[in-house]
Amino acid sequence: MKKLRLLMLLAASVPMAAQANDFPTADRVEYVMECMMNHPGKQEYLYKCSCTIDQIAQQVGYDEYVEISTALRHQGLGGPRGAEFRDPEAVKAMANKYKALQAKARQACFVQ
Repeated sequence: MKKLRLLMLLAASVPMAAQANDFPTADRVEYVMECMMNHPGKQEYLYKCSCTIDQIAQQVGYDEYVEISTALRHQGLGGPRGAEFRDPEAVKAMANKYKALQAKARQACFVQ
């Protein structure tokens, strides 16, 4: 009886784990295309860049990914509007987290 309960619990948790960090396809494609633009003319980066976003998706949920990648992307905005992304320490911390996460993923996927 205990084995049956354990198997049922395990079977029920598998679909939840598979959906936990499921990024939308469009966002994955956007990441891969941007990554490939940084490595022009190299088809092998289709696979390497895909690997990179998969690695990132295993480490953070989609909502957190959006926050931390946005924080990094907008660090260079000038003027008063960019101050929201440049100045707060919490935003800097999010940008640094994304840099570290991306560097680790790139290393795992052999992206230079």
